[in-house]
Amino acid sequence: MKKNYLMLISIVAILTTILMFNSCKKEAPNPCEGVTCYNGGFCINGSCSCPQGYSGPACETQVTPTKIRISKIEITRFPATDGGAGWDLTSGPDIYPIITKGTTVIWDSPNYAENADPSYNYEFTLSPSIDLTSPTDQYTISLYDYDDIDDDDWMGGIYFTPYSSTNGFPSTMTIDAGGEVAFIFHVTYEW
Repeated sequence: MKKNYLMLISIVAILTTILMFNSCKKEAPNPCEGVTCYNGGFCINGSCSCPQGYSGPACETQVTPTKIRISKIEITRFPATDGGAGWDLTSGPDIYPIITKGTTVIWDSPNYAENADPSYNYEFTLSPSIDLTSPTDQYTISLYDYDDIDDDDWMGGIYFTPYSSTNGFPSTMTIDAGGEVAFIFHVTYEW
């Protein structure tokens, strides 16, 4: 019996030692504690994993896209008259946009909005979409009134640079210099 009692005491001593050892163990520190990741990044094993379009130790640097794809153009403002006269003799203007880079036409709308009313917005879905492959260069978007008898009338235009290193990657881009015409582009980005 004494032998069993000593064995029991030994087992209790061993279990007590194991429990004390395990309770004294410190947990490994969380490698992501104190790590801040910006712009939708998240921490994995102490380092930031950045979403597409961002880089840097904390995802703080916006990456210039290789192209910006335009899928739709909305015309949100255009002049009601041509210097006081109507755009067309008996009806409203037949509007369409053109995008150029320098003197090169990047996109010329294959159709127009007939008898457009300046109190409405007009949408042009680009099919296929167009790619602006030099996002930091300057482009121009111009609005014209289609005329079937003589040259089309220029209604106004805006110079724009499609990419800004400080605005994130918005899905719509407002092109508005406060003049006669204004536009909204629906865009996506590629890197």
